Amino acid sequence: MPVSPLRLNLEPGRPAIAEQAVEARRSQTLVTICHAEIERMILDADLEMGSRVNELVLAARLGISRGPVREACRSLVEAGLLETHANRGFFVRKLTLREVSDLYDLRAGLMWLAGKLAAQRVTPEQLNRLRSMVDAMDTACAEGDTARFQSLNADFHGALVTATDNRRLQDVYNGLAKELRLFRRRGLVSRGAMESSNTEHHAIISALESRDAARAASIMENHILQGKARFLNAVGDELDVAHSSDW
Repeated sequence: MPVSPLRLNLEPGRPAIAEQAVEARRSQTLVTICHAEIERMILDADLEMGSRVNELVLAARLGISRGPVREACRSLVEAGLLETHANRGFFVRKLTLREVSDLYDLRAGLMWLAGKLAAQRVTPEQLNRLRSMVDAMDTACAEGDTARFQSLNADFHGALVTATDNRRLQDVYNGLAKELRLFRRRGLVSRGAMESSNTEHHAIISALESRDAARAASIMENHILQGKARFLNAVGDELDVAHSSDW
């Protein structure tokens, strides 16, 4: 009489497949939780550029072993948010001025494509949401509310990319946006820079409304390059005190 697979798995010395699957899933979940928490700490500036990730402290705080924390750190190295130093551990990545410039150029190219696709695919509902965010940024400019402007600005660019209906483009863009926040989170945005940036936002909305793909692509690329120019003009040689308005 054939022995069922279930009975085979329950024989002494042979762990059940179900138990292995549960343990694997638990490990993956813990790594995901650690990844999200460390990423939050980096992007919220709880961990400053160049600071070390204390694996033991984080593991204790989350009530888990050190293994998932280390695995999450490795994945964040691949994502460009952490770097590893031999025999010293994981550190929040420091960007050089050249790296920042390169990121802006790459982002400009992505937004050129995003403008072209969004003009063809944006829905009326998405347009209304984009327009409302630009109007809200006008209010933030008038009130000198830098934090509100920056938050809306990040949402605006994310919504523009979502309107492309291109998942791969969204994934690449989101990765770049996180890298840029390594230095932008410390920025102080002037009212003049906010006003210039939002004037460009209004032009983007106009191009999308007219479904002019070529114009939308050009304006969105130029918007990022203008943001790069504002950043370089404000920061000079001091990368640590960036003043960019273009999130």
